[in-house]
Amino acid sequence: MRRMLMRLSRLDGFRRLLVEAPATRELIGRYVAGETLDDLTEVLADQRYKGLAVSVDALLPEAAGETTAGTNERSYLGCLDALAEAGLSAGADINVKPSALLAPAGDREGLYARLARICAAATGAGADVTVNVGGPDEVEPALEVTERLRGDFPRTGIVLLAGLRRTESDCRALAAAGARVRLCKGDRGAGRDVFGSRHAVDLSYVRCLRVLMASGAYPVVATHDPRLVEIALDLAAQHHRGPADHEFQMLYGVRPLEQRRLADIGRTMRTCVPFGPGWYAYFLQRVADHPANGALYARSLLGRR
Repeated sequence: MRRMLMRLSRLDGFRRLLVEAPATRELIGRYVAGETLDDLTEVLADQRYKGLAVSVDALLPEAAGETTAGTNERSYLGCLDALAEAGLSAGADINVKPSALLAPAGDREGLYARLARICAAATGAGADVTVNVGGPDEVEPALEVTERLRGDFPRTGIVLLAGLRRTESDCRALAAAGARVRLCKGDRGAGRDVFGSRHAVDLSYVRCLRVLMASGAYPVVATHDPRLVEIALDLAAQHHRGPADHEFQMLYGVRPLEQRRLADIGRTMRTCVPFGPGWYAYFLQRVADHPANGALYARSLLGRR
């Protein structure tokens, strides 16, 4: 399924069919806020009304050079300005991808400078920044830049992937520093640096979660897996963590009733809301990860709703 979708994504005809289909906007709206900042603020306001905290994932291209990196930096800053103007920035979290700002292959000092400017703007708006990690090659530079940023911006967070063998060790180091850590499963893969089975990734997630919950870190439990949610709730209770000492995070449009349930029982539940022109690739990834979405889209596309 994944390979087929990735092949289709490169065909102009398929993209045109997807973009122009009458059912597309409705279906995409289940998982993506839209392309514009106005679309984003409307969705964020609705999520806040429902008692959910919010995280913003700007769907920006990877930076191929200084020009794209500068454009992406301005996009992050513009997002913060829009949230502040709408009264939605306080307590929000902004996901920032180092790859959108040129590293790891490019200038790391330039990456740090761009991230520092984004963190300064976020602090002024009452928001947080989380440095996102897309894969094994991005971990080391992301850890390096996050450690530097935390000197001036202590609430700067980082994403760690339980699918990587190194992550438990990274959790211990960050736990000792009292960092804000968003723990995700991450994709399974091949090679000695990753866990190759779903079961191994789940066990790694629980080990990492135990480390974070027992420490002075601020754990962000980013999973849709009901078993891991219950384990996280048990661990939080064991370590006497209140709603201000940890949080849960799920993607916009995924398990919305569970998100409301966690908020209703007094947990900090944060919805990660993607938006921007990169919705096409994001949507195909969502369908690849959850094939049932593909069947739903096909029925909508054919008018059998």
